[in-house]
Amino acid sequence: MKKLPWIIGTGAAALAAWDVVKNLSIKAIPDLPEHDPDPDLIHQLLYYLDHPDICEKDGVTLSDEYIVNAITPAKVIIDGRYDCMDFRMGSLLRIMYVHGGRLKELSPKGARMIEDAFLNAKYWMTEPGEDSMCYWSENHQLLFAVAEYLAGQYWHDRVFTNDGSMGSERMRRGRARIEHWAHQRFDFGYSEFNSTNYYLFNVGPASNFIQFCAPEDKGLANKLKMCLDLLFFDVACFMHKFSFVAPTGRAYVDNMTGEPGDRVRRVTNHLWGLCAEAKEDKGSQQINFYAMLRARDEGGKPYYELPEAIRQVGFDNSERELKASFSLNTSELPARGFVGHGDAQIMRQMSMEAFTNPEVIYNTVSYIHKNNMFSNKFVNYFKLINLKATKHPRVLKSISRHLKPMPNGIAIQRANLYCWQAPYYALSSLQRYHPGGFGAQQMLNYANFGGKSVAFTAHPARHEEESTVGATPGYWAGYGRAPHSVQHQNVLMLMFQIPKRSGFLELYDVPQFTHTFLPEAYFDEVRIQGRYAFARLGNAFLSLTASSHLDYRPWSEISAKAFKNGLDEQPNSRFDLIQHGSQQYWVYELSDQSKEHFEAFIERIKANKVAYNGDKLIYISQNRRYETMFNGDFLIDKKQVELEHKRFDMPYCVAERDAYEINIAHNGHSLKLDYDKGVREIS
Repeated sequence: MKKLPWIIGTGAAALAAWDVVKNLSIKAIPDLPEHDPDPDLIHQLLYYLDHPDICEKDGVTLSDEYIVNAITPAKVIIDGRYDCMDFRMGSLLRIMYVHGGRLKELSPKGARMIEDAFLNAKYWMTEPGEDSMCYWSENHQLLFAVAEYLAGQYWHDRVFTNDGSMGSERMRRGRARIEHWAHQRFDFGYSEFNSTNYYLFNVGPASNFIQFCAPEDKGLANKLKMCLDLLFFDVACFMHKFSFVAPTGRAYVDNMTGEPGDRVRRVTNHLWGLCAEAKEDKGSQQINFYAMLRARDEGGKPYYELPEAIRQVGFDNSERELKASFSLNTSELPARGFVGHGDAQIMRQMSMEAFTNPEVIYNTVSYIHKNNMFSNKFVNYFKLINLKATKHPRVLKSISRHLKPMPNGIAIQRANLYCWQAPYYALSSLQRYHPGGFGAQQMLNYANFGGKSVAFTAHPARHEEESTVGATPGYWAGYGRAPHSVQHQNVLMLMFQIPKRSGFLELYDVPQFTHTFLPEAYFDEVRIQGRYAFARLGNAFLSLTASSHLDYRPWSEISAKAFKNGLDEQPNSRFDLIQHGSQQYWVYELSDQSKEHFEAFIERIKANKVAYNGDKLIYISQNRRYETMFNGDFLIDKKQVELEHKRFDMPYCVAERDAYEINIAHNGHSLKLDYDKGVREIS
């Protein structure tokens, strides 16, 4: 009997060891093929089918060989269940819906290839099969749901082999997820807010559903039109000189540096008529949007037109204050019923990229386990906590809450955006966005002067190396630690508290400096004077006041190339302005020639009083006192400023969060959106 405890203990240890070995042995499935087969060729095929005159002009013959060669790469991606296969599905489906008859004549083999691809595809995480596709981010949710619906409708009486369902069942599943997606966008705004990269990936699938959905689903199509309206309203409000560069939930390094990275610009050119002949990108899925704009319904009317009220907002050049609130905090999810395994719940949680936060970590692990997803490359690391010893709600929640793992910062949480638009510049930031937290792709502040002339400040997540300049989080995109950030009109205050040691699962050293992107090449003047920096572009002025000395780093080829904005061709032009120190501040103040001369602006800023003790910052400018505490309140002349905003609070629209109705009006034009009643009134 004396040996019994030892035997039990040994057995328990062996079982625990086996549990660890079993989970560690789960290998991630590749998310991409070894050789990229150029799957974007399918968009070109759609373009040439839509434009036979251009096809002839380009010397392209739509032969069986050409069509098969265009379809094959996309089919390789879909059949292999590689990530981003849904980026190609929209164009394939539009080809069948619009040109299916002609395609079958030109290339029966090509038509069969498309049919085979869709009938054997996997459309959602709950289906059988292991892979490394990302289904869950905001844009992927809509792409997969629309693809499933439209494929189910087109092949409604056929069996889809992955789970034996009929096309009619595929329609039902896709429709339900489209409804969840649209309702959440209307209620809370976009999780990937202001993403010049990812906004466009919502536009293509929405366009296809609006044009091709069944008559009984026209009401849902109308709700997707509302979602497009709100997306383009964001663009109209926060672009400056038609350059859509603003604080965002998801940005890559080439999106951050002004107009060259503004991927919305071609759509903006179409909708605002900025070019005599706005060009379509025939190598992109956005071709589906352009095609929908050209198409007409049974009554000869466009399927979608940008409401004039939103167009007029985009043309506004007045001085104005804009406030908005996007998405939710993870702390709000339980009370709102968004923690669970239902599609609406998991879509809400994962559209925010929330995985390890205390409120959702158990839900994440249990969902991954339920759907056999540990081999998915994007969530493979969860195998480390898929252990009997840790897989308990209280244990996982405690790990997340007390250790604060770096992946908590991946979550794109509620963003209270403040923007001061002026004729010569736009200054915008996220008010008090989780100070001290990690960030993967969020960008928290911008001074946008139009074109390539932008400035922003962040704490880099990693030191500058070839592997980090384009990483997320890396040297530029995302951040290591979020600042405490507050703004009123033309003044923005940032306070940083940077730890010496890396946090839990932060697998790299913590840089002990912050930096501001301030490209000398794209301003008329830049002057660095001790702890001050001044820049001028035309009539617009920028000042940066820091807590310590400012220095430019030498021009860097690896960063300059990553920006893709021409700085790689200007090796004598600096852009990376550094401030060292673990506790520090930056104060932005902007002005323009209509208010003062540049030299007077410089002298005024240098005479401003600043007080700072690491936790509290006071800045006095033009007889106005700005005061804030790290992760605390913001006071102007000792009056507290509200840092949590309504859904919209601006001259064109005032709406509470969760508003049942959103009204937008400008220059005599108006737009009324009522989601529950299905009302979209344009006047």
